[in-house]
Amino acid sequence: MSIKNSLYAVAKQTKLFTLSNRLTKQHLRILCFHGFSFTDEHLFRPKLFQRPTVFEQRMQWLKQSGFRTLTLDESLTLLQQGHLTGNEVVITIDDGFYSVSALAIPILQKMGFTATIYVTTYYVTHHNPIFRLAIQYLFWKTSRELVQIDDIIDGQHAMEATKGLEGEKTIQHIIAHGETILDEPGRVGLARKIANRLDLDFDELVTSRRLSLMTEDEVATLSQQNFDIQLHTHRHHLPPDSTAVRRELADNRAVLQTITGRSLHHLCYPSGEWTPTLWPLLEKEDIHTATTCEPGLISPHTSPLAWPRFLDSETTPQIVFEAEVSGFAHLLRKMLAR
Repeated sequence: MSIKNSLYAVAKQTKLFTLSNRLTKQHLRILCFHGFSFTDEHLFRPKLFQRPTVFEQRMQWLKQSGFRTLTLDESLTLLQQGHLTGNEVVITIDDGFYSVSALAIPILQKMGFTATIYVTTYYVTHHNPIFRLAIQYLFWKTSRELVQIDDIIDGQHAMEATKGLEGEKTIQHIIAHGETILDEPGRVGLARKIANRLDLDFDELVTSRRLSLMTEDEVATLSQQNFDIQLHTHRHHLPPDSTAVRRELADNRAVLQTITGRSLHHLCYPSGEWTPTLWPLLEKEDIHTATTCEPGLISPHTSPLAWPRFLDSETTPQIVFEAEVSGFAHLLRKMLAR
């Protein structure tokens, strides 16, 4: 156990977690999750995919500790009115992976919890594995150390490495080619060729939907079940150009508002990348809150366009999760910053 985790364990035993919760009861807690693992995705990207058993452990602890879940609208109102009690939490899930509806939602429903699902919509309307993620996964999974791609992508060597730093370069060349040169059918065709040359089954990856997002109908079902569907841009990207940012939001809204039949006013910054220079534009676009991937609790003085969240993952120890939710980790960071 690390020194930090040992400190957390002592703090919990000495009731400092309970005290921290009381001291931060007027602060809002937001949790962040992404995808969930059907097979080996949590080994491939442990910060992106979490086993359902780990997620259920988190949710059981929240339930047993007396937490209730809020929507973003509810939390914003209670925060501004000073009516938080310390036992409220917002559960957010980014991207909109198929595994959310298949694996996480049944756990949330069993606990009586709601959640906000931030959905990036390009792959909701194109029912394929996410190209960049699929290429990375194929290279991670293959046992081959070399692959021939010079006849597929110009400027490559006859045989390229699949592992290590050279393998990363190969991956980036393939992704750049697919994202800048090819259309969506072309990217699917390229991923299929790469899978074949890596001795992997691309059709299985497609049918399992391990790296795919929910469909329009699946998102609609969650909305009908009172899960809060919100904005995450259309192409999982917030470009520096203001016109392009408006396009990302407009395209995202066009898909999600058609699906949900509701106006959407909450945004999650894709990849957690944000800058205060975006705030005037977001205000004009009627964005009420925007969440980051930076840890911390939210006070009434925190800008609603820079709300922090605790990003949970497969490798996060349970004691760290409890330290963050209790507010002890937040208070400790503030003390050390001084």
